[in-house]
Amino acid sequence: MTEEGKLAFQSSKSANIIKSLCDLYGISLQEATDMYYQSETSELIEDGVGDLQCRSEKYLATLIWDEAHERTN
Repeated sequence: MTEEGKLAFQSSKSANIIKSLCDLYGISLQEATDMYYQSETSELIEDGVGDLQCRSEKYLATLIWDEAHERTN
């Protein structure tokens, strides 16, 4: 895959995870975006760690949601 292809895939994946956060938890787009970009999981996804890119957007959204709520508790 070319570098442009990787960036396009990554952008699409991030957008779909953010949308899943909105849909699953009824939060605003801004809240979901902030939650996504403040998470360690998003950094791992963007760094290509493990098989996270292969996981569904809904699964990754739940990981990010759980991570955000563990930080606040």
